[in-house]
This record gives sequence, structure tokens and C-alpha cells, in this order.
Amino acid sequence: MSGSGKTVFQVVKILNHSVALVAEVRGGDSGIGRIRETKEPRMVLGGVGSLWLVTGEKDEPKLVLEDLEELPDVSLPMVSALSSTIRASSEFELPATVEAFNHAGQRKTTIFVTVTRILAAYSARDITFNEVVLRLREGKLDIPSREIIAIEVAPGEWLTNQFVRLPSGCYGLSPSANPRSLFVKTIENKPDSMRLSSGLLVFLSAPRWSLATEKDVRPEQEVLESAERWLGRSKLAADRRPGDGDLIDLLRHHIETTVNEDEKADISAASRLLAKRQSIVDIMPQILAKDPAFQKRVQEFELQEQERLKEELRSKVKAEIEAQKARLDETRSKIAEAETRLALAGQRELLLRNDAEKHDEAIKARIAEAASQLHGNALVQGDHLRRELDELRDLVLQMPSTVPSVAITSPTPEGSEDRSYAPAEVVVPRADDDARKSIIVGLASATGLTQAEITAIVLKATDEIPVLIGERAAGIAADIVAAIGGEESAIAFCDPSRISWHDLMHDETSGLAAAVAKAKVNPDVLVPIAICGITNGPCEYWIPQFIESRRAGRLPRNLAIITSAGIDGSRVSVPDSVLRFLMPVEVPDNTKPVRRLFAGSWPAELDANRANLADAIDVLSQSEAFDNSALQRAAKTLSRVPSGASMADVGKSFARQSKWLTSIAAGGQFEFKNHFKNIEG
Repeated sequence: MSGSGKTVFQVVKILNHSVALVAEVRGGDSGIGRIRETKEPRMVLGGVGSLWLVTGEKDEPKLVLEDLEELPDVSLPMVSALSSTIRASSEFELPATVEAFNHAGQRKTTIFVTVTRILAAYSARDITFNEVVLRLREGKLDIPSREIIAIEVAPGEWLTNQFVRLPSGCYGLSPSANPRSLFVKTIENKPDSMRLSSGLLVFLSAPRWSLATEKDVRPEQEVLESAERWLGRSKLAADRRPGDGDLIDLLRHHIETTVNEDEKADISAASRLLAKRQSIVDIMPQILAKDPAFQKRVQEFELQEQERLKEELRSKVKAEIEAQKARLDETRSKIAEAETRLALAGQRELLLRNDAEKHDEAIKARIAEAASQLHGNALVQGDHLRRELDELRDLVLQMPSTVPSVAITSPTPEGSEDRSYAPAEVVVPRADDDARKSIIVGLASATGLTQAEITAIVLKATDEIPVLIGERAAGIAADIVAAIGGEESAIAFCDPSRISWHDLMHDETSGLAAAVAKAKVNPDVLVPIAICGITNGPCEYWIPQFIESRRAGRLPRNLAIITSAGIDGSRVSVPDSVLRFLMPVEVPDNTKPVRRLFAGSWPAELDANRANLADAIDVLSQSEAFDNSALQRAAKTLSRVPSGASMADVGKSFARQSKWLTSIAAGGQFEFKNHFKNIEG
């Protein structure tokens, strides 16, 4: 196969009405590869020789011996003509022939997820293009396929019609085709294809053909010989010059000097061939310069061309004048409309100024009234306090000089608690848009990451698991969590003894249990947690549990997780089934300590923003990294981007993660491989 990674099978034999024998087709000189038996109805109906592009190959073994009937391009020993043949359905657990009992083997029935029929073209490898054209004209071009969409008759030029498959099995020109002039096309794109040793060119993707152009595909020698024969005949006819009275000679002279359509084609083809010879091209201007008739035609052509250019220039000037007049009229109408609007605006301004003055006067009157009322109330309250103070002074003067001390104990009501040492309830404020924007800017400045990457990490923290990679990744993960949720946010560290999510929850120093409880009580607030060093232990036991529990509602959706992974020391390799949950972000080494940035709780915006969804889809569709389902999921997350952030820059981080997931699914070399695979120390 070519480097496309696609698998092509060709039907080599129809075993019965529902089973076909197919062989893998390989490019170059490798020929036929694996041979399989399939029950795909479209392959059976396609017949022998049909080509199919398949995906999702799966073998289903059957407990029968292998059928050793003669296969294409496979030589088998002769068997006795007296041997009886056993024929049965491919579902029976019996061999297809008596001779098959002497050979051990097992036939597998192959199932394909998708099958797509593809066609092929023919490009000769062992013969020249002149030989291809000659065999087409003779009806002897042997092509090892029943369905051909094009035949290459010149370098890069293909014959897509005007050829038929003859009863003999060979290909030739159609009866209506003129061998002097065939219509050829070229391939404008670069389709994915596979070239076989037989000369077949299998198109794995559809080619885009150009418009058909007429071309004389005869050999150069044949064209020159045809032109020379006509020129020789014309020279003899010119030398004869029969008299006026001989009718037979006049008729023969007319026939010999008349040029038919085929001879015109020969002259045109010969002219094109001679035009390729530089020596003739260099001398032709000198020959034509001495010909008065040619010079006269050149002068006439120059005059006609001058008149044509003048007329074209006049028409262009006229059209431009009309366009400028239209623009001038439009500008005048716009100016008149603007003047009208300006007059209306002046009138509105005058009315608004008068209304504003009236409102100012009314407000000043109300303010003065309110001030007088407040002043009167203050005077009344002052007089009242003064009277109470005088009464209290009189009571004090009337009290005795010594008063016995009596200890009075206030009983505590039953059922009440002593709250003298209970901490007062503190209400944490919410961080507004400006505060969150300032926090993201501060985190980007300290960590070395971009603001778009910080925003992408926060958005993905409630859907997947962002993982920071680097020597200082653990500290940065803790700083991001503290900036969003405060210094009391949960921070846990992985080690080989913590295997499940249950183990992490029971770590008393991490605070994960308190964070989960807080997230359940406050579903509208984002509760971040940091889990550092996920490759220090077997994280495949708790990451899927966390993701599925949060998706199923066993864990609150507003619980945002940010993880980190180190790049040194003895670590545990992460399987591919867990890598699909991660969003890796590499952290630079030039990070700085993060100052206190917490300004309040962040709102938990978990649903897609319908107003931004169309813009998010438009931004992500410009990248080729997303398929349809992945594009919809990423667009819902991207639509929640906070105001002021660049949706295009955040979308680049999502596209980078999509490429990471695609490379993991393909099993190829992917980014950050050394940080997650084969890192046991």
C-alpha cells in the first residue's frame, strides 16, 4: 500500500451466491497480499475484478478446512479428474472438496465496517505512449481490469472517453472516435492513489478532471509522412497546369489541389511539430518580412486592432463616467439626508436641554426640601436627647451614696448554645468580570503561559482533566487553584499507595472531601481542586472513576480539577485509554511565584452560551483538527469563554488538544509521549 494507510481489496473469485474471495491489493511491485473470504453483499454483486476501499476489518473464524481450489496467480498441483466435488454453504462445518481433507488449515470470514467501491485508470509502465495509442487504434490494448475510467495517452494527459472494451477483452477506440483528434483531460488536483505493477492506477480519492481539449495523439513520424505526401501531390498537380479545354485534366487538377479536412489536420499537426524546432522559429520572421501579402495583412491587422482598442477604451471611459455620475448622485442624496438628520438632531438637542434644565430645577427643589426636613428632624432628636440627659442627671442625683453589690447571673435558656467563641459567618464575595480578567493576566505573567492557555485550562477543568507538564508544574497547578478558589482550596499529591479516588478522598491533609461537600452545597460556584504528580502512581484507577462519576452526577459538575505531571524521577506509564481524558499543557521553566490573586468565588458557568455558540463553531471549523462530533463538543466549551478573551486564541489550544487525541487514536508518535509512556525509571 501507499503511505495513505488505507486498505484496498479486489474480488478474485465468487465462491457462491453469498460468499466472495477477496485479495488485498498492494502498491508497487508487491502484488497481491492477504486473501480473505467475505459475505459482504456489495462485494459479491460487484463481481470479479471490482476494487473496494474498506475499513474496520474483523475476522470471524469458522471451524472448516481451507478450500484449496485454484486461485488467481496461484499454481496448485493437478488433481484427479475422478475426484468428486463437495459443494455446500460456507456456513457448514465441512470442507469444500474431498482433497481438502489432506491439508490442515482454517478459513476465516472477514467482516468490514465500511466498503466503498473505487475505480482505476491505466498508465502503461512497460510500453511507450506511442505504443499505447497504436494498440488502441488496433483494438489490442490489454488492460487487466473490466472497469477503467481513463487511459494515459501522453505524459499527464488522459483519455476519459472515446474508448471501449471489445469482446476479445482488449480495449480499443470507439467507432465514433477520430484517431487524428482525440479529447484528452488532465488531473487538476493531487488525488490519493496507488500504482500497481500491472499499470493500473487505483484512485483512493476522487480526481478532479480539467475541461477536455482536442489533441492529435498520432506518432510524430506518421504526422510528418502524411503532410509530406500531400505536399508532394500538390507539387505534382501544380507542375501539370492542364489546358483550359481538357475537362478531365481540370477535374484531376482540382482534386489534387483541394485540401480535405484530414489533410488540413495533417498540416496543422505538422506545423505544431515544426514549431517546436527553434531553428525554424528563428528564421520564419525573416521569411515573412519579405512577403508583401503578409506585410499587407499585418498592416490591416494593426489598423483593426487600433480601432478595436480605441472602441474598447471609449466604452470603458463611458462606463466609468456613468459610474462616477451614479456615485455623485448617491453622494448628493446622502448629503441631503445627513443635513436633514443634523437639523432634527439640533431640534432634539434643544428640547433635551430644556427638559434637562427643568429636571435640574425640580431636583434642586427636592434636595432643598429633603435637607430642610432632615435638619428639622435632627433638631427634634437633639432636643429629645437633651431632655432625656437632663432626666438621667436628676435620677443620678437622687440615688443613695452607697449601693450594695449584688452578683447577678443571667440564666442561659435551655436548648441554646454559648456562641461567644463561635466564628462569625463570613460571606465570600463573588469575583466580577474585571477581577477574573485581572487574575488571568496575573497568572499568565507569573507562570509564563499565555492568557488563552490559562482560559482554556479553566474551561476544560469542568469537562476533562488539564494536566500541566514540567519541573514546576505542581506549584503552578496549586497557584491557579488558589487564585480561583482561595488559599483553603483542596490540593492532593499522588503516590503509589493512592490507587482509587476513594484513597484520595480520605487524605485528611488534602481537603478533597471538604471541597466535594462545598461544591454540592454551592452548585453555582466553581470549586477548584489540584491533584499533583498524577504519574507518581497508577492514575488509570481513579481518573476514569472521577470522569464518569462527575458525568453521571455522583460528583458535582462544578468541581474543577487541574492536575500536574513531573518530568523526572521514577514514574508510572499512563495507558492510551486514560490519555484521551487529558489536556496536556507544557509549563516553561522561567516561572515566578504567584502573589495573592484571590478576589472572590468564580461563578460555575457549565452550560453552553447560545449567543456565542455560532461564533465558536465558526472559529473551530477553520481548523482541520476536528471531526463533526468533536467540533460540537469543543464549540459548546468554547462558547463559555469569558468576555474580553480572544475566542480564536483559546480555540488554538482546543485544536492542539484535538490533534493530540487524534494521534492517540491512530497509535502514532504523539506530542508529550516521553512524559506519559514507558517512563518507569
